[in-house]
Amino acid sequence: MEIDPKQAVAVNGIQQEYEIVAAERCPCGSQFQVTRQALLFHEGRPYDLLETACRQCGQQRQFLFDISAFFGKW
Repeated sequence: MEIDPKQAVAVNGIQQEYEIVAAERCPCGSQFQVTRQALLFHEGRPYDLLETACRQCGQQRQFLFDISAFFGKW
């Protein structure tokens, strides 16, 4: 998958990623459910890609997060 870093939302933890997804609504009004999570790198920078599907209508949406603030810093 081609990553567009300009589309990534910077986050401070995985919990924040899921909070952002939970706050978003599908055009039908329902919530998205995460169906897949992938760790990706672009020019050495880590990103989380969350693939989701609407709980009601099944519409798919991807969320891209910049996780460089915390990835590998434990």
